[in-house]
Amino acid sequence: APVKKAPVAKKAAKSPTAAKEALAKWYGPDRKLYLPGGLLTKADLPSYLDGTLAGDYGFDPLGLGADGAIKQYRVAEVIHARWAMLAIPGVVIPEALGLPGGVWTETGKVFLDGETGRPFFLENPIVFAAVQVALMAGVEQFRSSGEGPAGFVPFKGKFDESAFKGLDPINPGGPLDFFNVASNPQDLALLKVKEIKNGRLAMIAMLGVFVQGLTTGEGPAANWGKHVADPFGYNFVTLQAVDRTPVL
Repeated sequence: APVKKAPVAKKAAKSPTAAKEALAKWYGPDRKLYLPGGLLTKADLPSYLDGTLAGDYGFDPLGLGADGAIKQYRVAEVIHARWAMLAIPGVVIPEALGLPGGVWTETGKVFLDGETGRPFFLENPIVFAAVQVALMAGVEQFRSSGEGPAGFVPFKGKFDESAFKGLDPINPGGPLDFFNVASNPQDLALLKVKEIKNGRLAMIAMLGVFVQGLTTGEGPAANWGKHVADPFGYNFVTLQAVDRTPVL
């Protein structure tokens, strides 16, 4: 007799009430704050941190957003968060795989040592730095002005700046929404929270990578391996007792 397949359970869609409850955890007056209840009240929060921004925990002890530039700071934070989320796997994966030149502290060392056999201008790091600055300056100019050359998306064709009119400049969607994740505003709001939370974690991780590299001259994969092998003998505290000369 033929075997009947068990019916596949379909993922139930969130009810409007459940979606609102999920958003209320991260947005609005009842959102989570950086201190638990009793230690921080709504009255203690600055007026510009009103829960409209993703990842707003009411934390601004230095009052950096008091001058009305909170939106500009948010743009800078998200951009740096995205760079950090790209940088962390770019630092860890090549070293973990043992790729040539995979340790980030030695990136470009072969050019400085002149061991490539290439002409001087291809070995000079100043040339690479100048090219990178020129390319990034153009991109940043387009971003800050909101104007630039037409873009192209496979299966969608060309687009210009008019395609982003009225959209959020940080999470525009539109032609850049390749996977149609911005079609549901509530899902997009939750994705913004996840992005900024992971981005902040990545920025802290990159700071740790820099400190490790300056202290030990090694990459995060090597540091992690030594710490796991001897957690009490190789850690932040024991390394401070070693007389080291910065290697960067």
